[in-house]
Amino acid sequence: MNDQDFLRNKVPMTKAEVRAISLDKLALTNKRTLLDIGAGTGSVSLQAALEHPQLQVTAIEHDPDALSIMRQNMTHLQTPPIELIAGWAPADLPQRQFDAIFVGGSGQQLPEICQFAQDWLTPGGSLVLNFILLENAQTAAAALRRAGFADVEGIEVRVSHWHALGKGHYFKPQNPTIILSTRKER
Repeated sequence: MNDQDFLRNKVPMTKAEVRAISLDKLALTNKRTLLDIGAGTGSVSLQAALEHPQLQVTAIEHDPDALSIMRQNMTHLQTPPIELIAGWAPADLPQRQFDAIFVGGSGQQLPEICQFAQDWLTPGGSLVLNFILLENAQTAAAALRRAGFADVEGIEVRVSHWHALGKGHYFKPQNPTIILSTRKER
């Protein structure tokens, strides 16, 4: 999906190219449940729900502006029903199994969120986390190891878009994004 498909406000959004990689790493084709932690504008939840109608999507977000724009986007894009929780992860998360978990925002609760994922991901379930700060990615990698995730992949994505400038063109960069991904052992 294009970023322009979404209604926007000041809330950060996972951009199209990063979203595409993250959704690919979540491997949602045969999954039934997805949890989106720190959903923001809801771009990951919404695209996942539209592309995988069999998916039961649960999203949690604490920011009232983000909750508002996500609700607007759910209506605007006519998504299948998404369970939207106003609260903090992991304290306000339902304690039930999920086939895939995406973390777009952690509210400084990375170790607890990683342990929640280990406790509530189904065997073989996928976990993907996005970061713009290296220190947060490092904290998450260590927390994932402590929680028992053995094989963690890390990549950095740098995206620039072509823009006109006078008589020429240049590539305007977005923030680099670190994507960590792993699966729960069977």
